[in-house]
Amino acid sequence: GGVGKTTIMKILNNQLLKKIKKFNIVIWITVSKEMNISKIQNSILLQMGVVLPENEDETIRAGMLYEMLTRRGRYVLILDDLWDKLSLEEVGIPEPSNGSKLVVTTRMLDVCRYLECREVKMPTLPEHDAWSLFLKKVGGDVLKNESLLPIAKSIVAQCAGLPLAIVTVASSMKGITNVHEWRNALNELTRSVRGVTGLDEKVLRQLQFSYDHLECERVQHCFLCCALYPEDYNISEFNLIELWIAI
Repeated sequence: GGVGKTTIMKILNNQLLKKIKKFNIVIWITVSKEMNISKIQNSILLQMGVVLPENEDETIRAGMLYEMLTRRGRYVLILDDLWDKLSLEEVGIPEPSNGSKLVVTTRMLDVCRYLECREVKMPTLPEHDAWSLFLKKVGGDVLKNESLLPIAKSIVAQCAGLPLAIVTVASSMKGITNVHEWRNALNELTRSVRGVTGLDEKVLRQLQFSYDHLECERVQHCFLCCALYPEDYNISEFNLIELWIAI
């Protein structure tokens, strides 16, 4: 988690959308942990401009989707954040052929092997790139203060090359020049935290740090309000603001 799989896929998706002549359609689907066959089918159909009745049988929908994708010719289907083994047949996804591509991001190696994908492991950032990313997000003033440099480098080391962790911590420390605050930040990042299933402890530690450094308890409550929604849920800003006012 937090290594940058989805970010890479977004770049890939944007590049593919420019190659109109090579592929007839590029489809992006965010699967997430609570996998639902009907939801995946509907998401693919929607991007193809097709809407089926909600009560349509999954098997019938799979057959229709299979025919539509086959007729489309060359396509790219990106399934982002796949947590469990997925039957392409049940969804209605043809085995990629004639130049069509199926691209999957997942934390689970057995998911890749089940789908017989070519495995591409996402590495963490090397030390130099991690430091460059941190400086880009925190601001160049860190380099001007020799007292902060060793502490900042220790903080980056705690992020273990994970882009999400680096960006999160750097954003929290942006504009802070007090050496004691930087030392406190380093101490907080080295403390142990209670694990969460499916989330690397290193990532959780950085997220905990970012949460603790929100400006006040009210803002923390507003943030936690968002956690009540399901993953990848389309949150209405208007409804969210009403809930925040009620807090």
